[in-house]
Amino acid sequence: MPKRNRVRFGSAGIPHQCEGGSLEAIECSHDLGLGAMELEFVRGVKLKEENAKRLKPASEKFDVRLSAHAPYWVNCCATDKTKQETTKRNLLLSVQACQWAGARVAVFHPGYYQGKTSKECFKLTKSLFKKLKTQMSKHKIKGVKLGAETVGKKSQYGSLDECIELHHSVKEIMLVLDFAHLLSRGDWPCKNESDYSKLLAYVEKNAPGYMKDFHAHFSCINYSEKGERNHLPLEGKNPPPYKPLMKVLAENGYGGVIISESPKLEIDALKMQKEYLTHF
Repeated sequence: MPKRNRVRFGSAGIPHQCEGGSLEAIECSHDLGLGAMELEFVRGVKLKEENAKRLKPASEKFDVRLSAHAPYWVNCCATDKTKQETTKRNLLLSVQACQWAGARVAVFHPGYYQGKTSKECFKLTKSLFKKLKTQMSKHKIKGVKLGAETVGKKSQYGSLDECIELHHSVKEIMLVLDFAHLLSRGDWPCKNESDYSKLLAYVEKNAPGYMKDFHAHFSCINYSEKGERNHLPLEGKNPPPYKPLMKVLAENGYGGVIISESPKLEIDALKMQKEYLTHF
């Protein structure tokens, strides 16, 4: 039996049942029984330094692990100088806010092909991060990763293998698994226990040690041949199924964080946690 590391569950943003802002939501998440929460910067990083710095002691007090999601208008594959600067600015603002708040990772969507090859996108991303690293050093930002999330559309740069490559090749980047996106993009079936077992074994083989403290998103999803359409709650036969994943995570002793991106944020986070603990 492998060592049993703990998986924490949380919501993408403030739980619907919680009143107030992010500070109040940390205690509320704890009271709900959750151990994580994602700060949502998807429409812009608007968290002020003085408010962000209040989050770290609260997260430590209530044992709620924080992460964040960077703005949607990040495109590391952009060749346009203005778009490159916008991407760097939003990523820098995200990791700066994370450092103030004590969050370990700012998740981002790597970009769009727009006629470019995967290799070209990889080179553009490495180049952009080289410049971003200089800015991070200038602002004394340390200990925060940018999380390359597996994307949900075939037009987007950020497949499972592309994100693993970034995880290996760029020190500031860590892999972030989105199981619904892996299914909708066609990167991995994610339909049963065997699929999940093979997927996580593949990730562990290609990113050794990652599954000891992974970061991931989960929801069910509506998709077409082009990929993601919209997220769905963990109900009925909505794909992908969550129960076999919880079993695989528990029985293999994997540890990390799963953020619920379901429309029923904390309800489905608690649903996953309850199922996970039945196998723990």
